Amino acid sequence: MWFLAAGVLLAVTAFMVARSSGTSEGGGRVVVARVVIPAGTLLDEDTAAAALALAAVPDALGLRGLVTSAAGAVGRRTVAPLGPGEPVTEAVLGGSPGVGPAPLAAGERAVPVPLRAAGGPVAAPAPGSRVDVMASDGEGPAGRTRVIVADAEVLAVTPGTSGDSGDVGGGVVLRLSANDALAVARALDFAREVRIIARPAGEG
Repeated sequence: MWFLAAGVLLAVTAFMVARSSGTSEGGGRVVVARVVIPAGTLLDEDTAAAALALAAVPDALGLRGLVTSAAGAVGRRTVAPLGPGEPVTEAVLGGSPGVGPAPLAAGERAVPVPLRAAGGPVAAPAPGSRVDVMASDGEGPAGRTRVIVADAEVLAVTPGTSGDSGDVGGGVVLRLSANDALAVARALDFAREVRIIARPAGEG
């Protein structure tokens, strides 16, 4: 009985291995990390050759968002850490080409703005979303609030840190014109409060 059970188990194992091998022959290849790749790593040609490898995956999995060649990762920077064997995805590389924020154009500035509202941290909008920047001056009935920049693009979100006095909220990096960058810097220096207000998607 024991020999019979072992034989059946061996036959089933051989069948599964053969089936897996047959599936992988018609499969594709995805890029995976050979070693630990920290967030913020620029994958130039030398780094990509040393840190990336190709792994076979069955086509039937229908996975999307995976980088399928090392050339597709060269010149890009990781926005999240990768462990050995983890697949390299478009999300890890900051989004699909043409989907993430475009580089700064002439006359544009990247301006960090802290995420504070009513004395407490607020949820950060996602990169690529649009926001208004509002500044408040004065106190009581004499106070006033105005929009100093409308429809600004969020380039990135900076995480918060934990200090001795408690959690310190993070911020956002906005794409602004040179004049708007000066207006925001002036408000951050002299206004009583500066707020980031998210705009609905697609609103002009």
